[in-house]
Amino acid sequence: MKALVVGGTGPTGPHVVRGLLERGYEVALFHRGVHEPSDLPEVRHIHGDPHFAETIQTALKGEEFDVVASMYGRIALLAEAFEDRCGHFIAVGGVPAYKNVLEPERFRPYGPALPAREDGPLADADGEAPVFAARILAAERAVLSRAAEGRFHGTVVRYPAIHGPRNQNPHEWMVLRRLLDRRQHMILPDGGLGIMSRCGARNAAEVLLGCVDHPEAANGQAFNAADDIQYSWRQWVDVVADAAGGTLEIVSLPLEIAGAVQASLIAFRDYAPQTLFDMTKARVLLGYTEATSAKDQIRETVAWLSENPPDVEREIAFNDSFDYDREDKLIAAYRRAIHDVKSVAGWDPPELHHPLPHPKAPGIGPDERGR
Repeated sequence: MKALVVGGTGPTGPHVVRGLLERGYEVALFHRGVHEPSDLPEVRHIHGDPHFAETIQTALKGEEFDVVASMYGRIALLAEAFEDRCGHFIAVGGVPAYKNVLEPERFRPYGPALPAREDGPLADADGEAPVFAARILAAERAVLSRAAEGRFHGTVVRYPAIHGPRNQNPHEWMVLRRLLDRRQHMILPDGGLGIMSRCGARNAAEVLLGCVDHPEAANGQAFNAADDIQYSWRQWVDVVADAAGGTLEIVSLPLEIAGAVQASLIAFRDYAPQTLFDMTKARVLLGYTEATSAKDQIRETVAWLSENPPDVEREIAFNDSFDYDREDKLIAAYRRAIHDVKSVAGWDPPELHHPLPHPKAPGIGPDERGR
């Protein structure tokens, strides 16, 4: 049996490659050759650009595979290239395929359904989808339409934010770097109460490998990938800091004035502040169980980043400038503004009482507060 992994050098790929090898596949990687992690298993590398039809055809001419895991490149072009040339084409897509994950204010209610299910509304359900979401949907449909035509078994796995070693946008470094710089606090928008659904690299690979193990059940289907436990941003900072042996005080600023911080946390513009994705379908159809807990994946990532700190000057996906002077000026200005607002419009909080009766003495009728 032969398998091709397109990409495969990021956080999830090595786990997919190892899983395929363990299942007895002869594995090849198709990628540009820019990233060559030293801990990748020994497999054949096919170097070429998976973003253009001509380079795909040149690099993969005459190649046929039982399984193609397309984790990188232009999925629609790869699906076209492999129709009638592979048994099972598994494409990694993204959760912006769901309605209101991007540009959450476009429709009411605000934001995506929680948790979003695979049979829920997609980004173009009520009109034209945001540009990036439309591209994701077009790629998905290029795979699923060919599956419906019998050109191959076709499956889509929708990834949220992936965390693990080798991530090109390692949010954990935002916490770890501040601890190393002896920062006492970190700004988060709106108390850090937003939830950006995540999936550990090992768990994401487990979903994809479940599709390999159950090709008939996976054919023509889309599956979510997500950790069993999801953390708010505030909780996530606590877990990362704990894994690094430190703590950070959270300074809450309104999103309206913490936009630069928000941009550092989320790679997509206009991304919903609350996302959760249901995993029932993968559990039922693929027998999925997570390979590692979110907390253990974070510990592994923090340990890896401690040994392999990212070059944030060169990583264009990494947006945190670590401009502490500017952060401190923003915090001070906001605290002055809070003081000014309270002096003009402040009021004492109302006295709160339980809505159900709590009588002080036995009797019939309302209690002393008329309840």
